[in-house]
Amino acid sequence: MTEIRTIRPEETDTFLQLLCDVFNLDFGRARTLFREEPLFDLDRKWALFEAGEMVSILTTTPLIFGWGRAVGIAGVATKVSRQREGHARKLLTRVLSESAKRNEGPALLFAADTRMYEGVGFEGIDRVVRGPIVSIPLEITLEHLGIEELKSQYETWSLAHPDRLIRDSQRWKYWMWQFRESYRYKGGYFCLENTNVREIILPTVEKKMPVQAGTEWIGLSSMTDLFEIPLGAISVPMYLMGHNFPGIPQLFMTDQF
Repeated sequence: MTEIRTIRPEETDTFLQLLCDVFNLDFGRARTLFREEPLFDLDRKWALFEAGEMVSILTTTPLIFGWGRAVGIAGVATKVSRQREGHARKLLTRVLSESAKRNEGPALLFAADTRMYEGVGFEGIDRVVRGPIVSIPLEITLEHLGIEELKSQYETWSLAHPDRLIRDSQRWKYWMWQFRESYRYKGGYFCLENTNVREIILPTVEKKMPVQAGTEWIGLSSMTDLFEIPLGAISVPMYLMGHNFPGIPQLFMTDQF
């Protein structure tokens, strides 16, 4: 007997263990962070059960754009011994249907391998690019940007186009939960996470950025082009796929689900 539903509180460890087994994560460390994540919601953690056994799982995340609501899908995983039996496809199909009933019909997900998702109606709409930022010597002192000023700048930017992601209070909590330092620059800002930049809003085109050599940009190809991020050689670690999604979303990898 097949059952598809959101998980119950007593099933969280089983859900997390399956996720860790498939993605080679440390269960102890993941367990500490699992419930602390600001977007944690059992009603968004789905599982497919076969004869009472949890076989395949995924998590949905609410997304809001200027045109309306959508859903992000992440952590799609099937028990290693039960892979290639069509369980993930069944689970995805059901979750897409349930999301539409919740007025979150359009769906997004990131994937390194697109084939399985194409089978349930997803299509590639963008790609994630990664590459070293062309840098200049750090001869200027960068000013830290406070969260309220950053929120103001981001919200002004996000409301200027309907395809841009809107951050509600929960998503801002998630944004602040992760480590990053933000700096004012040329009337805008950029966020630095150790040696990575995943968010930047600048009103002018810059041929070089004031970051340490070796600092990398990770972002959607469309966003890279929008801000003309100066990059060296690039790689494509994964693709952004959409299901019944209007247009191309404008979002930063700081909001990756």
